Order: sequence, then structure tokens, then C-alpha cells
Amino acid sequence: METGISHHSQFAKTEKKLMNFSIGPVQEFIAQARKTRDLWFGSFVLSEISKEAAIRLAEVYNADLIFPYLDQKILKTSVEELKVANKVVALVSTNDPRSVALDVRKAVNRKWLEFAKEAKDQLGDVVIGPMWDRQVKDLIEFYAVWSRFDEEQDYQKIWMKTEQLMSARKTLRDFKQNEPADLLGDIKSSLDGGRESVLKISRYTDYQKYGIKKSEHLDAISLVKRMSRYILNDRKDFKSVCEIAFLQFLEEIEIEGSLNEKLKVHEKQIKSILRHYRLIPEEPYELKDLYNYYYPERMEEAITEIIPKQRFSEMLRNNENTVISNCIKDLTDVLENFYKGLGKRPTSYYALIVGDGDRMGDCLRSMITVEEHQKFSQKLSQFASNVERIVTNNYRGQMIYSGGDDLMALLPLNNCLNAVQRIQQAFSKQMKDTGLDSSICPTLSVGVAIVHMIEPLEDSLNMARLAEKLAKERRNELAIHFQRRGGSEEMRISVPFDANPVENIKKLQHLYRSGYISSSFAYNLRAMYLEYVSMEEKGNDFSVEQWIPVLELEIRRLLLKKRQEHIPHEKLSGEVLDELLSIFHCKGSTRLQKPLELLKLLAEQCIIAITLEKVGDMYEA
Repeated sequence: METGISHHSQFAKTEKKLMNFSIGPVQEFIAQARKTRDLWFGSFVLSEISKEAAIRLAEVYNADLIFPYLDQKILKTSVEELKVANKVVALVSTNDPRSVALDVRKAVNRKWLEFAKEAKDQLGDVVIGPMWDRQVKDLIEFYAVWSRFDEEQDYQKIWMKTEQLMSARKTLRDFKQNEPADLLGDIKSSLDGGRESVLKISRYTDYQKYGIKKSEHLDAISLVKRMSRYILNDRKDFKSVCEIAFLQFLEEIEIEGSLNEKLKVHEKQIKSILRHYRLIPEEPYELKDLYNYYYPERMEEAITEIIPKQRFSEMLRNNENTVISNCIKDLTDVLENFYKGLGKRPTSYYALIVGDGDRMGDCLRSMITVEEHQKFSQKLSQFASNVERIVTNNYRGQMIYSGGDDLMALLPLNNCLNAVQRIQQAFSKQMKDTGLDSSICPTLSVGVAIVHMIEPLEDSLNMARLAEKLAKERRNELAIHFQRRGGSEEMRISVPFDANPVENIKKLQHLYRSGYISSSFAYNLRAMYLEYVSMEEKGNDFSVEQWIPVLELEIRRLLLKKRQEHIPHEKLSGEVLDELLSIFHCKGSTRLQKPLELLKLLAEQCIIAITLEKVGDMYEA
């Protein structure tokens, strides 16, 4: 099998090559971000430059795309909506694959530099030009490998060989010339210690309007992401974590129509206070991102972003150091009165979900033909599009990325579990439609982090990825990780999707809201589980037939022990107990069989259900 660079003559028969491209760096585009919008835009740019590679191959070289799935119909009608991961695989008819790879690399680099140029043009001379140019020009990581494709050979073997070549290529580092900074001691970037900040600190009043804090020192790559709102001219609307958390409160207001008037009155008061301090112009004036003014901890940043440049300079010149703090105090006082009159306040928590396909490598290695691989890629592309519709249209969330089997999204607490269930069902359907054998058919593992909106983004991402890692330990599971702000309370749970965790948690939330179960019931269940584990470790081993009746009686005992006086005994010992025992037995799952494991799962689902209800409770004004 021929691999690497082809030597040819102009009279040689044109051969087909299976070409595999990997584009990055993922870390700089996705991981390094302070704001979720930066995170989203980094993934958007990575998808767009990867898409550019696919389009170049299809349009210039008439390549047969394998991943992503891209046919002429998509090219002509819906290529803008195509979601592309940082990997492109294609069959290309060429005797000079090296030239093809170099040309595709140039196209990818051009696309990236277009984004960078738009950001730089917007910022103008507030950045150090030479340093900016140096940082953006060599950012792109581009790897290309290829193998000769013979119709008579085994596609599976060719594909696996090409994948091995890519793995080997990535172990070889590309050494680039280290160009020193302009001055020794240049300030390092707040987000990337390997790069210097390109911002001129003396020009803060010129760039603060872009939401850049005075304490932030940003490199060129971080600034491209921060400037997304202006690069895209708001073509891509993006919900912040504050807005996502606020949506649950807003939905409740919309349902109770009479509260809308109170909301309008309060928003007039917000404008009046801002106008009093001359921070916004006179009417007519549309104050954007109003949700920020419903959280005292978000007010300072929101106000800083709207202050006109002239007013900001005036405040600095006249030493009006207390304007913003006085404004925040007045806004907070009015806000507290509003909440007292309303009888509710918004939660400060939101859900960050991360999903990843299980056994994808095994599945891809099983592909026998190009057509089979293409069909699989098509189903992954359809899933990526479906996920975005589910998150944004059905549950008012914010998609950060959905490429193939990977996804990340922000969701309001009251919608997150329903969204996860729909996403998992959509993935299962697409995979079944591939016709793959169930033994290798991929499943989806999902991690959910319940996060306070002012937690650092890096910490929130770590929580979500730890949850995803927990879910992937046994595969096809939903893992939920909650940590109260400040780290005072932490919970983790992972449940197989075939045990219907979403429906179970919703049922348990209903029982909690109705007063049938309480926090003490849930924690007593867990204490009982630990006690029985201790007994088992001491050698008190029982058969399944012995354990189940004992644990059923214990669940009944704890339920009745915590009964509130107004709830009939018959209700608890009948309908409510039946509901709990149904969840306990977990009949839908083929993996959960051990009685104590079932008890642990019931206790954890009770705890997480009640916790979700509490942190999302809007009636604690």
C-alpha cells in the first residue's frame, strides 16, 4: 500500500487517494475563554475553517467527501448550516496529494485570517500591530496524510492504515521560529500565558466598550473571540449564562400574565436610575441585555459596557469614582423591593451539558465500504443539526457546539433534563437508522453540570467534563454534577439511560413538590444504603430474593416515618410507595441488578431531584 508523497509523471494514470485532514489547535479555539460567547465563537471559527477545507476539496478537486457528509445538494442549498468537526476525510483523484494538501491548508489559513482581520479592523490602533500579526499568522495547526485507494483493496484496512498515519504524524512536532516580543517584560495574556497581551493599556477608554475589563490583558487569539459580536454584526445571537439562568424566571412571568405589567414598571425604574447618573441617553433608548440588572453581581459589568465613551472620559477627568457604585446601590434597592412585591426571584444557576458518542472508534473501524462510512457521516451531520434545533428552538437554550457526536450547550434548569432526553433519543434514532449491528452501534453519554452563573468558566467546564467522564465509565449514561457556589455541597450521580433517569427525576420532583417526600427522606435512604453496605462487608451476605423484600420494607418505613400530618396514610402507603418502588426496581435497565446498587440509585435520584428543585426554586424571595 502506498502512503505519503506520490512521485508521478504527467502521463501516469490518475490514482485515487484517501486523504485525512486534522485542523486545530482545539485548545486555543475552544478551551481558552473567559466568557461563554468566546467559547462558542472559538468553536464556530474552528467549524468554519474546517468547513472551508471540505468545500475546497469538493469544489476545486471534485473530491468525494466521506467526513463530513457533503454532497452537491448541500453545497448549493444548505452549506452555511453544515456543522463540521476539526476532521475532514475525502477520496481525491490526484497523483500529487501533497499539492492538494498544501492548497487546502492555504484555504484554511485564509479563512482564519479573514476572521482575524475583521477583529483587528474593528479594534483599530488600540492593539500593537506587529505583535498581533505575529500571533495570528502561525496559529493554524494543519495535518494531512493519505493512502493510495484501490477499489479492489479492503477499504477497512486502508482507512485504519490512514488513521495510524495521522496518529503518527501528530506525534511529530512542527518547530516554528520563536519571534521575541517587542519589549522585554511585555504583559502576558490573562488567558494564554504563552502569548503577550496586544492591548495598549493607555487606550482602555477606547476598548472598554467591547466588554474588555481593565484588568484583562488579552492576546490576539482571545481578542478575535471577544470581538465576535462585531465580526458577525450580530448575525449570530448568543445567550449569556446570565440570560440562560434568567429564562426560567421569565417563562414563569409570561405564564402569569398579570406579572408582565410589574416587570415593565421595574424596567422603567432601571432606565430612570441609569439616566439619573447620565449613563444612558434620554428616550427613546433601548437598553439591551436587561436580564443583567436582575442580578446585583452582574450590574457592574453591564453598566461598564453601556457607558458612552464621552461620559466615561468625563468621569475619569472629574474623579467621579463613586458613580457606578452609587448607581448599583440604587438599582439593588429597587430590585429588592421588586422581588418582595413579586414573591419570587430568579435562580442564579444554569445547566452546562456536554455529550460524546461511545465506541465511535470501534464503529468506524468496522466500516467495510466508503458508502457505509458516508452514510454514517450523514447520520452524524443530521444529528448535529437536530441537536441545535432541540436546544435552541424547543428549550430556549444556547448551543456552543455540535459537531458529529460531540456537543456542548447551555440550558435553563427547568428545561435541561427534558432537553437531554430529547438529545439522547435523537442520537439513538440516527444510529439505528445506519443499520449497524447493535453490538457496535454507538451510544451517547451526557454530563450535566449545575453551575452558578458567576463561577469561572474554566471551573464550570471542568465540572461538566468530569460529569461526562463519569457517564462514559459505563457508557450510555446520564451523569449530573452539582456543586453549590463556594463548594459547600457537592453531588454526583450517573444513571444508565435505559433506567429512564429523566422520567424518574421528574416523578421524584413532583413527589417533593406535593410534600410526599422530603430532603430528610432522601438522605436517610442514602444513610440506610451505607449501613447495609457496611453489613455486607462484614460478611452478612444475602441473596437477591432476601434483599429485595427487606429493602422494600425499609423504603416504606422511611416514607411513613416522614409523613406530614395533612397527608393521608393510605396515600403514602399506596400510590406514592408504588411510585417509589417502581423507580427502585429499575425494570427498564439490563445493567442494574444488585439490590444495594438499586437502593443507592434511588437515594441519589431523590437527592438530585430535590436539589434541582431547590436551586431552581423561584419562590424564595
